[in-house]
Amino acid sequence: MKKRIGIIGGGIIGSATAYFLSQYPDADVTLFEKNSIGSGTTAKSAATFCLIDDSVSHEFWSVRLFGFKFYTGLEKQMPGSTGFEQTGTLMVCPYREYEMYTKQAVALTLASGYQAEYWTDHDKIHQIIPDLNLEGILGAGWCPDDGFFDATMTANTIARLARERGVQIHINTKVTEICKEGNKVTGVETSKGHFDFDVVVDASGPWVRNVAKLVGVDLPIWHTKAEVFILEPTEKLSYPFPVLKYPRFYARKDKSNVFICKSHQSMDLNDPKHAGFWDPDQLPMTGGTDEYFWEFLTEQLMEQYPRLLEASVVNEWVGYRAEPPDFLPVLGPTPVEGYVLAAGAGGNGVIEAPTIGRDVADFVMTGNKSWYLDRLPLSRLEKLQYDSTGRLISKPGIEIK
Repeated sequence: MKKRIGIIGGGIIGSATAYFLSQYPDADVTLFEKNSIGSGTTAKSAATFCLIDDSVSHEFWSVRLFGFKFYTGLEKQMPGSTGFEQTGTLMVCPYREYEMYTKQAVALTLASGYQAEYWTDHDKIHQIIPDLNLEGILGAGWCPDDGFFDATMTANTIARLARERGVQIHINTKVTEICKEGNKVTGVETSKGHFDFDVVVDASGPWVRNVAKLVGVDLPIWHTKAEVFILEPTEKLSYPFPVLKYPRFYARKDKSNVFICKSHQSMDLNDPKHAGFWDPDQLPMTGGTDEYFWEFLTEQLMEQYPRLLEASVVNEWVGYRAEPPDFLPVLGPTPVEGYVLAAGAGGNGVIEAPTIGRDVADFVMTGNKSWYLDRLPLSRLEKLQYDSTGRLISKPGIEIK
């Protein structure tokens, strides 16, 4: 008898989970997306995927490497299927801790068979972006193999492959209730009727707090804001624009413009401007950025990349990210039997989706926990320290100065 599995959410993580589940002959998989595949948080993603990067700790290097190989493998097999643009990444280091992290990223990239260098020669850095202010900069990492993807295109490619393997995909279908008998999931009610399941995987992204409440699970997951400006330089840049990484912000090309966003690592869950509990259904497609974000960005550009201050804003938007208090995903089983989490990737969903999908699929079908699921269970959040308002007292990871 086949195991019946329902997936809530058709973003990059839900689509990846469906794809990897479809490789098991005994899996009967149905995915529900209340809008369209790759909408929601996935559609509001920079989709930068860099081997030298600060967004995922080196502890999880294998996660980054597997994802990069998975997406570039799809692009090689089916050109245009992921929208990959190989622009390279320049990771600029203004202080020692960031420099040491970058050097390790370069070493890991080289050990994995890709190209990377660390430069202290400012002339070399200026060969990539001549307009950077390098005063006080220690050096920069460079990886020409890096770039960015089209997250919505990639999610749709993966979902199509899953559908070809027998996965049922219902778009414009909202899950309104998760049904239980005692403490075990039995199915879901949706806007298109009832479905029976043995397991329900929650890959609902920023909606995960609300979905979890349907089964009585209270998740300590906040929303953070991905606020973005698309800048049009006054004069067209005379050089190819790479993915540009600083500790507090990052940028990439957007056609002939520049996409620029605050760094995931600089979010502060104790700051109500950065984090809270908001309604993702109320997000506009464009606009909605906070005044503080422009002030923050202006300060950063004035110090690091003054030429972009002359650019005009041609578009802006804000997206919400599901952010656990330690800024790491929440994966695997919950106190409710059959309710499995594939959530909380924050701003790293594109990077982590292939590993999350692969490992959650294996757990659902075999009961085996990968080291990744074993490292990131829901139960770990009970061990963190919170203040009287329920916010995390300290944030782990790279110190952002």
